[in-house]
Amino acid sequence: MLNSFHKQTYRWIQNLFLFFSFFSSFYTCTTIGFHRESVRNNIPFGSERTFQVCTIIESGIEKEEVLDLFRYWNEELKLYSLQANFVNYGTMERPGFFGSDILNYIANLPMHQDCDRILYLKGRTNGDLVFEFFTLGLFVGTGLKLEVQGAVESRTQTRGYIKAKYISLLQVLFTSPKSTLVHEGYHLLGCGHQLFMDDCYEKIRDVKSLSSEQNIEKNFFPNITASGKRIRTRN
Repeated sequence: MLNSFHKQTYRWIQNLFLFFSFFSSFYTCTTIGFHRESVRNNIPFGSERTFQVCTIIESGIEKEEVLDLFRYWNEELKLYSLQANFVNYGTMERPGFFGSDILNYIANLPMHQDCDRILYLKGRTNGDLVFEFFTLGLFVGTGLKLEVQGAVESRTQTRGYIKAKYISLLQVLFTSPKSTLVHEGYHLLGCGHQLFMDDCYEKIRDVKSLSSEQNIEKNFFPNITASGKRIRTRN
């Protein structure tokens, strides 16, 4: 009887979390979930694996900043015996002003044979500064937070972007480039949004297991999307 009560309470909390996540998703990417070390420690993640992250960098972002982001991300990935290797995919001007423009661009970008994931690092322009002041005023006036700090396309969850340059107090209060990369990095491993990370742990384990199957493109680290689609090839 007590177990049944606990399960019902857990489902109620989770549904409440997903309800608020739905509405907040109009404004920003919601939380990946809360860690549960006791659950994670009982999941076998297998041997150490490294996946290649081809990274597009906007002007104004220094290489050391990029390497610092990857160092922080890799500390999180150690939990799963994983490492992300930075591969410089070149510097370019932004394909559009909004994050959706970037996402559409990379979603249709062919993936080179040396890549397992594509990451776009968004910098800061004069237009961004104006938009940040606008969103700060809107947040103070209405409580709505319109800035999106990063996203991953949902078709394969192998391509995403983050905002790598912050300036406003609002951004610093809510997140940072490092924490945004960790967040979107989980999406790049197939994780969705949840209250606790139990499902995400299992997804990462399953992705690593899938990588050892024979019907995977050569030297490709595959993915399993949040909807369960198995991504076995780069393109």
